[in-house]
Amino acid sequence: MSKKHSRRLVSHNEKITAGNHKEAEKISQEEPNCEDQHNASSTGCLLRIFWMLVGNVVLTFCVLGIAQHRGSILSIADACFCVIVGFLLATRYFDIRHCGGTTTDGEPATLVHWRHYAMILGVVSMVLWIGAHIAAYYGT
Repeated sequence: MSKKHSRRLVSHNEKITAGNHKEAEKISQEEPNCEDQHNASSTGCLLRIFWMLVGNVVLTFCVLGIAQHRGSILSIADACFCVIVGFLLATRYFDIRHCGGTTTDGEPATLVHWRHYAMILGVVSMVLWIGAHIAAYYGT
């Protein structure tokens, strides 16, 4: 076999291999693996439990800690409160963007829903934080 003929053969085989890789990529993008779907749904479920339940319970304990603190203006409970609010926002965002987060009606959630959640969480958190500091100041 001549060099010219072997080069054509190698070039032809490279095109076929490249074509097979492209087809394999298309298939892998179109049909996610069942294990990936299971992991994504498990992760999404854990994220939803955090931002719907656990995070809000922790925020409640932080508010109680702030209200009972009589020392300086800011405490560890204040830092914890701010961190948890940030985690709640990040968790909900990640849930929507990467884990197929849904609304209470079962519709796919969008960034509009996230902005709405962020606005409500921000306002409610600020009111609770200020209220807890007022309660701490007046000793109620």
